[in-house]
Amino acid sequence: MSATTFTTPKFMMSLAKLAKENRVSNKDVKAKKQAKADRVKELNRQRKIADQMDKELTKLETIANKEAAKQAKIQEKEDAKQAKIQEKEDAKQAKIQAKEDAKQAKIQAKEDAKQAKIQAKEDAKQAKIQAKEDAKQAKIHEKALAKETRAQEKAQEKALAKEAKAQEKAQEKALAKEAKTQEKALAKEAKTQEKAQVKKTKKAIKVVERNDRQDIIQTLCEKLGHTNTNVSVEVTA
Repeated sequence: MSATTFTTPKFMMSLAKLAKENRVSNKDVKAKKQAKADRVKELNRQRKIADQMDKELTKLETIANKEAAKQAKIQEKEDAKQAKIQEKEDAKQAKIQAKEDAKQAKIQAKEDAKQAKIQAKEDAKQAKIQAKEDAKQAKIHEKALAKETRAQEKAQEKALAKEAKAQEKAQEKALAKEAKTQEKALAKEAKTQEKAQVKKTKKAIKVVERNDRQDIIQTLCEKLGHTNTNVSVEVTA
């Protein structure tokens, strides 16, 4: 038979080396177990103490709550008593304050009345001063208005005079024009009448001349021995 050779893997060799390095003795293991048991025992003891303390605290808390309730009732009674006392004291102080306020109100009312009288006198004085000033200003304003009125009246009179003068000139011009027109009309009428008169005169002269000639002819006829002879003489212009 041939011999079989087994080769240990490298990781097993590494683990063996690591186990060798970390190998713990039985004594150490026992010591660790004992320490662990001691810790468990200590924890149990501390837990028992904690439970006992919790019970004691609960008992003390109950007692404290009862005592607090008792003290609260006592304090409530004391507070009610003090409240009544304070209420009486407040009422007393309120009465005292009311009296003091009434006294101060009277004093203030007197002072206000005094100040009101002083102010009324001052107001009356200022009113008189203001009235004088107003009257003065009214006079100044009245004078200014009168001056302005006079100026306006003068300006109006001047304007009216100017307008009257203009109307007078216009009227004179119109009258002169009308007179000139009438003069022309009269001259024309006079000329017409003159022409008519000349014509009439000429006609009269002709009539006279005709009559004169007829008389002369009549006379000649009579001298010549003609009687009752009608001679007609025509005069031509």
